[in-house]
Amino acid sequence: MFFIFGSSGFIGSKLKKRLIEKFGRKEVFFVGRKYKNKTVDLGKNKIFEDLPRFKYKNIYILAGKSDFIFSNRIAEKAQVNKNVKIVKKIIKFCKNCKVERVFFFSSSAIYSIKNKLPYRENQNINPNNSLGKSKYRSEKIIKKLFNKSNTKVVILRIFTVYGNNMRKTQFLYQAIKKFKSNKKILTFWNKDTLRNFIHIDDLLNIVVKLSKINTPKYTVYNIASNKSYKIKTIVKYLNNFQIKKKKIVYKDNKNNLDHVVDISKIKKKISINFKNFKRELFKTYEEI
Repeated sequence: MFFIFGSSGFIGSKLKKRLIEKFGRKEVFFVGRKYKNKTVDLGKNKIFEDLPRFKYKNIYILAGKSDFIFSNRIAEKAQVNKNVKIVKKIIKFCKNCKVERVFFFSSSAIYSIKNKLPYRENQNINPNNSLGKSKYRSEKIIKKLFNKSNTKVVILRIFTVYGNNMRKTQFLYQAIKKFKSNKKILTFWNKDTLRNFIHIDDLLNIVVKLSKINTPKYTVYNIASNKSYKIKTIVKYLNNFQIKKKKIVYKDNKNNLDHVVDISKIKKKISINFKNFKRELFKTYEEI
């Protein structure tokens, strides 16, 4: 049996559908923003009293706020504390159910300019934003609290996920909306910055494959595609999708962190056939 915490978001809703397809509806339990038509607050004990208790094979933790906050320390601290509180509540539930394995969906946001390229799982971590701080703190708490149990832990440090219904705050979504606007001149930032994008289907294939095989007591995987692209390359692709080309203006700011990722560890564990980025980008462009 499987349980998903955070089944309402882009990744969580797709994962729910994929697991049901693979293992059947009776094997998959989930809780999102609502449970039994009631609004859910995973930071409180009440919801956990209503959840079915079985010895789940895998539990997937995606719940929590995913905002990027850099300069507002009060808001940053509030987000970190809320996300950590949710993780602690879920861990308690997992222990009560004697769960076999926990998958924690972490984020590329834990890496910062202090990390050398390519990003590797064994690097020292010092996040500089609220999402990265909450994810990394949660990673450490999960490792500590499951250390003396029989539950295995898999940490997935996921880079930008794209595809139909992706988050509207993401760069690709906003870039596509710009190209679909009536504006003739478009402005983009940091043209030589490298970004990594993994298609939602590739991510789900990885998660399902890992769900079927044995994993170490505790392990961390970078989850990204096999190639990073410069912003100007992505903009060029999008402009080529246009009947009438847009004029592009590039500017620079400090938000220029490159995403170059070492994924050799996950590739040694399972076979991965990544989708063609340009082709899938066009499909995504058509769907938005």
